[in-house]
Amino acid sequence: MANFSLEIGSAISTGWEYAKKYGLLIAVIYLLVGLVTGGVSNLLSPSLSPDVYRQMGEALGQGDFEAFSRYADLYNGGFGASVGTLFSFIICIVVSAGLYNLALGLVSGRYDSVEFEAFLQPLSVYLKALVIAIIVGFFISIAAFLCIIPAFIVGPRLAFSILYQIENPEAGIWESIKASWNMTSGNTLALIGFAIVCAFIYFIGVLCCCVGVYFAEVIGLFAMIAAYYQLKGNLQ
Repeated sequence: MANFSLEIGSAISTGWEYAKKYGLLIAVIYLLVGLVTGGVSNLLSPSLSPDVYRQMGEALGQGDFEAFSRYADLYNGGFGASVGTLFSFIICIVVSAGLYNLALGLVSGRYDSVEFEAFLQPLSVYLKALVIAIIVGFFISIAAFLCIIPAFIVGPRLAFSILYQIENPEAGIWESIKASWNMTSGNTLALIGFAIVCAFIYFIGVLCCCVGVYFAEVIGLFAMIAAYYQLKGNLQ
């Protein structure tokens, strides 16, 4: 197997460059998703803060399944909350899969502008992405509760599972999860550092009157794609 290492600075720089080119429209998509999921969830369960749902969507879009699980613990239960949770989860998976496909296309040259065609993927791809998100979240939860392997190690190693599935729609679910685990071998600490840097960028976005949060998400999206392409060579 090849031995490609994650270069955090290069990935973040790539994220910034692509965000400058395409960030506005994608940031609007993040904003609209937050409004839709938060609005419907609040309607179904008024006692819950819409920010919880938005944060879950952001965490899932960034592949931060540990944070997603943490926000999920804030739910108070009840039928309305359950329906709202399911709705938000499905919407976030669909949007994340579409944005991943778009970002992969822009970075690889398959797209030269923001194309909503990127969201027109086979239903099987969305279903596989949904199952992968559930499985990865389960693995992280088990690691956290049983302390078999620290969750902060499992999360980064499986973070590229959905990305691999999007780029390889014919691949199986376990094949995608295994691919993420293999391509990140030897890069766990670098991936943790990468996540910390992305979290700092997100924090800066929060300080920018919260509007910057959505642009920070775009930077994180493209930085993650850049990191994926850096490490994908380890599968050869």
